[in-house]
Amino acid sequence: MLLVVTPPFTVVSRTGGTADATAGIRQRLGPVAFHCVVWSLVLVVLLPIVWPVMLSLNEVRPETFFDRGLRWWLDGVSFGAFLYTLFGTDVPRYLWNSVLVATVTGVLSAGFAVTAAYGYDRFDFVGRRAAIGALLLFPMVPPTIVAIPIYLRFLDTPLFDTHAGLVVAYVAFTLPFTTWLLIPYVSQIPEWLEEAAMVDGSTRVGAFGRVFLPVAKPGLAAAFVLAWMLAYNEFLFAVLLIDTPARRTLPVGLTFEAVPPGVVSVVASIPMLVIFAVLWWFFLRGEVRQYGK
Repeated sequence: MLLVVTPPFTVVSRTGGTADATAGIRQRLGPVAFHCVVWSLVLVVLLPIVWPVMLSLNEVRPETFFDRGLRWWLDGVSFGAFLYTLFGTDVPRYLWNSVLVATVTGVLSAGFAVTAAYGYDRFDFVGRRAAIGALLLFPMVPPTIVAIPIYLRFLDTPLFDTHAGLVVAYVAFTLPFTTWLLIPYVSQIPEWLEEAAMVDGSTRVGAFGRVFLPVAKPGLAAAFVLAWMLAYNEFLFAVLLIDTPARRTLPVGLTFEAVPPGVVSVVASIPMLVIFAVLWWFFLRGEVRQYGK
């Protein structure tokens, strides 16, 4: 270490000054690097959302956009494709059918799944493991193998060519997934919550409805979203079980409509964004913190 003696005989360490300067530089550059990484990740996440919106307003090839720049793209922005899709085609009707079927499917699937998961976790019965293990068999079977028997079964019943029949098929299709999703969540909810309610005079059903279900809201929301997305994007059952054009869902209806892909991507994403905006606080705000009250 090099020491310099300066009047009036004060010892100054150049090594210490360099270390302080390095620490100061790191302290200043640390937040800059952090923000660069964060905003880069934000850009990567938003790009799949922003690009369809840009295509819906001015449909150009990517190489053309990067060659001519943003100002040239802004000069060609038009809402004509949106107006044509919303008022000149049957896409809004298909969208409404998909949202209706997916919402009913999500509610029924989450409701049946939470009761199945609750019964599996809280009660001991003969064939308990075999029953829950059987739920794994259905997801292993390809949908193309199951769709044809379901079609033949529904063909001679009033459920064929109805949204109710499609919901029945979707609930059967999504129930194994939502049940397996809720089983670990239900097992983490302490059983003494219901026992305390029953000690106070509540029945098992009353404890389930008044105590257990409020605590299980985040899990129910997750099961609803999973079933909703599976039903919303499903194509095979919808094309087999629905014959009337006015009752088609969005994935099937788009095969009969010539609409810009950018507009379709934006319109089809709106219900998903609304669902997540409505249910996001269920994922972040559980009732677990109220256990001690």
